[in-house]
Formats: sequence, structure tokens, C-alpha cells
Amino acid sequence: MANTQLVNDRYVQMFESNMGPQLMAYMQDEKITEIMLNPDGHVWIDTQDQGLVESPITMSASTAKQLIYNVGSLAGRVVPADFPELEAEIPASRLFSSCRFQGELPPIVKAPSFNIRKFGKKLFTLDDYVAQGTMTEVQRQTIMTAIREHKNIIAAGGTASGKTTLLNAILAEISQMNERIVIIEDTSELRCSAPNHVKLQTAPPKMDMDMLLRITLRKSPNRIVVGEVRSKEAMTLLEAWSTGHRGGCCTVHSESAYDTLSRLEELTSRVSMTPQKETVGRAVDVVVYLRKKVTKRVVEDIILVKGYNKQTGDYDTEKIG
Repeated sequence: MANTQLVNDRYVQMFESNMGPQLMAYMQDEKITEIMLNPDGHVWIDTQDQGLVESPITMSASTAKQLIYNVGSLAGRVVPADFPELEAEIPASRLFSSCRFQGELPPIVKAPSFNIRKFGKKLFTLDDYVAQGTMTEVQRQTIMTAIREHKNIIAAGGTASGKTTLLNAILAEISQMNERIVIIEDTSELRCSAPNHVKLQTAPPKMDMDMLLRITLRKSPNRIVVGEVRSKEAMTLLEAWSTGHRGGCCTVHSESAYDTLSRLEELTSRVSMTPQKETVGRAVDVVVYLRKKVTKRVVEDIILVKGYNKQTGDYDTEKIG
């Protein structure tokens, strides 16, 4: 155990060395949510107060390559030679909180490139969302009612719209109930304070989200929470949600609240030859849609899904102001 810690400490020191003092300062700055290196060697940052900004920092291709391999070692992941990309979690250190890392190497890019998405230290509550103007009191009450009534909730939105942060706020409310929660993620971003919970994390290539969902159904969950639904696991989750495991939540990448339902149809079509509109309409109860507006994230829409109407060929929904 001591030897493992020494090895991890050495990898962390190598990571800090490759990043350099300026980028390490960005890692510690809570106003900076993402650090991005483009193949041209220029570093961009996404900030809470200014939005997307080009920094004065550059990184050489050799240093970036070393950093990507170093993160792989730190996370216990191998960068495949035939498809040189790395998706991993950078564990928290004495200087920064845990982060999500995505890196690529040639030939899929001209030169090494990476994104570091920082996980916020502060856990926002639904009350915080109202106080900072991210959502209205009516929207908060709608979400709280859905939680109490064991409705299935989807936090939807585009890239960096705050889906996971909202899911954590919803999970914080769920955690106050005396229930068993099973959480499934690719990278460990969700926080759960419930005394009776289990967190499962994918282990590519064999242990994917769909496999973990099937394991989850044998672990007697009251609520099933999925970090992000992005592939064939959508079918398994929707079936679980509509057959005795209501009250779960997840995130979905989509263009609008209503488009979230179409997105789920698309994902289920990867494993089903027949349209799954009725399954989607039966499983999904609430869609909370977030949008990023330069320096602010807001809940743009909430729709209540009341099922799929065969006569109209559309979903019956109600928009909440």
C-alpha cells in the first residue's frame, strides 16, 4: 500500500511538472472550470466570469505527450497504440480537486491535444440555484415534487451547461431519504451522502455502462442514477425506470428539453429495430434543460412528460415556467 502511494505521488509530481506553474495556478483557480490545449500548442480556459478565453500560455508537443501518458499512468489507464486517445479521471491531490481528462495523440490529431474539466469543490443545492438566478422558485418546487413522488428526472443540456452540477444538487435531495441508491458513472463526478449507496464505475473495454446497469438491477436499488446516458445503455435504463425502479435521474446531451426525448429514441435505436417512443414516454417524467450563456448557466425549460400519444404520434408534455 505504501509503495502504491509513493508511485502515485511520483506521477502527481510529474503531472505538476509537465503542467508548469502557470497551468497549475489555473488548476487551483476555482473560477476556471476547464483547461484546453489545442494541437497548435495554445492553451484556452473556460472561466465563470469571462467565458472562453485564450490564455498567454503555450505547451510544446513533447511536454503535452508526456503529460497524456503520465495521466494514463496516474489513472491506471493505457493509451492504446492503435487509437491513441485517453479518457480518464485525474484524482485529487494536495493542490487541486479531481478532474476529468480527455487527451489525444497523433495520428488522430496533428499534435497532442487535451481537455481538463475541473470538478467544482462546492456542492450547490437547489436553494443555491434559486438564490443565484439559475432557476426560479417554481422550477425548484417542480423538481422537489418530482423527487418526493419518485419521478424519473433527466438533467439535459449542451456541453458544459452544468448538467452534472444539477444532478449533484438533485442527488443531494434524494440522499436525505432513507433509500438505497446505486450510481453508475464513467468518471467519478457525482457525490452522494446517503448512508445506503453504491457507486459503480466503468472499466473499458468490457465493463461498460450497459453492463453496469444490468449488475445494478441485481443490487436491489430504490433509485438508479446514471452520470451520463450516451449509448446503448439508454434502453436498459429506460426499461428499468419503467418497470419498478422509478425515482432515478441521469444526464443527457441534447439541444432542447423536447429534443431530449428524440435523443433517447436515437440512443435506443442502436439496440432496437422498432421505435421506442412508448418506452421513452413511459419511463421519462421530467426533463430539466440547462443552457450556458457565456458566464452564466440557467434552467431554460422544464417539461413534464405524460406519456406517448399514439393518436397524435407525439409526446404529451407540459411546460413549466
